[in-house]
Amino acid sequence: MKACRIAFLIATLTPMAALASGPRPGESALQVTVDGQDLALHTFRQGAFGLFELARPAEVVVRTPFDVRWVEIRPKSSGLAAVIGPDHHSIRFHLGSALPITVEFNRDLEHVLHLFAYIPEKDPCTPGTPGVRYFGPGLHEAGVIDLHDGESVYLAPGAWVKGHVRAIGARNVAIRGRGVLDGSGTGSNGEALALGAVYRGSESMVYLEGTVGARIEGITIFDSPEAWTVYMTGTTGTRVDGVRILNPSLHYGDDGFDIVSSSDVLIENIFVRTNDDCVVVKNLRDVDTHSITVRHAVLWNMPTGGNGLEIGFESRNHRIHNVRFEDIDIIHVERGAAISIHNGDAATIEDVTFDDIRVEDARRKLVDFAVVYAQYGADRPATDEENSRRLDTGGTWDGLLSYAPNEKAERAKYRGHIRDIRVTNLHVVDGSLPYSILAGFDAEHAVENVTIEGLQYLGRPVRTPEEGRFVIENAPGFVFKN
Repeated sequence: MKACRIAFLIATLTPMAALASGPRPGESALQVTVDGQDLALHTFRQGAFGLFELARPAEVVVRTPFDVRWVEIRPKSSGLAAVIGPDHHSIRFHLGSALPITVEFNRDLEHVLHLFAYIPEKDPCTPGTPGVRYFGPGLHEAGVIDLHDGESVYLAPGAWVKGHVRAIGARNVAIRGRGVLDGSGTGSNGEALALGAVYRGSESMVYLEGTVGARIEGITIFDSPEAWTVYMTGTTGTRVDGVRILNPSLHYGDDGFDIVSSSDVLIENIFVRTNDDCVVVKNLRDVDTHSITVRHAVLWNMPTGGNGLEIGFESRNHRIHNVRFEDIDIIHVERGAAISIHNGDAATIEDVTFDDIRVEDARRKLVDFAVVYAQYGADRPATDEENSRRLDTGGTWDGLLSYAPNEKAERAKYRGHIRDIRVTNLHVVDGSLPYSILAGFDAEHAVENVTIEGLQYLGRPVRTPEEGRFVIENAPGFVFKN
């Protein structure tokens, strides 16, 4: 990742007084110091996380109440290795950059530690700045925060803001800072709707609709309710940098970043852990969707559903094209595929590149490109009952709908294409080698001209599709080289 290549960015810990004056973090069984200073931790269902500012390399020490015999620090591309103390109740390591890291003990994913270091801000806001909704250190019950042209929300270090941020049709809005935006208890039965907000983003943690030039920088988003976390729809020129999303719930549907019918989008230097798609491109508004780049990311897809990097299922009729995913660490995929394109509609998805992707733990699928009939498409059955009756539970794809042989011609009328896809330097660096699938709906609605180049497993080139466990059907023009 880009952050790994920046030397001497991490250093002195921000004083914890800022956080101490805010919400009291849940009692953590773990204790962490950074260069000898205690780090406040916030607990969640599967572990704890801590936020801190650093400006030069620092020593991190973690003390545990349980016996430790094995430690892994992810992403592995960070090169970080922990030394276990002689008492087997402590570890230490040196942190050299502001990469979001995950510490796992004894290969137990139910007691992990996320450490989110960040570099000092160059231009922090101060209270009273015109056009800025400023939230200082401490707990704030904010509800739905609406932004208009030129306005900003600023979450200072130590700020813990329970609420949602929304901008509709606005230009040049910003959401920034080093604080936390918390969705706990603010879902459909909670604060957001209790305040009388009509759903147009009142449940998403950040909702951008029809915005131009919006920016989201530096914040941590925690515990999104059962809704897409950062939902941008019909936007132009959106920029996201240094944002962390941590959704510990078991709810399905809490995607990380949803790039919906939006163009000229750049998302970089992010961390996402969620129970659905980590980063996904969709086209529900059915407009030409293009020029999207996601780079320098660390992703964890949890076991309820979704994928690591996804395009689809909702693609409708207009093209999705010129999409790039590059320099990304996928540390866990517990349910779906590491990289996927699922065209469940009539559109053409083309000119997509996946480059320099490192996969550490994918349980089921590595590459998954398919044209399908699914419950998210425009031609899905009209009733929930019929959807449920047709749902192919336990099959290759979540959301796949079945149909009788004599229905295939009718279903084919609403199917599209996937073509001109490049996957270069995809490396499985740990765990098992999952299977991959390229599957067109039929010969006329195919997955065409896919190139897989430089696939590696545990440092060794994968020479053939058979060796790489590829299942191929209706995929003309497939090129596999190493």
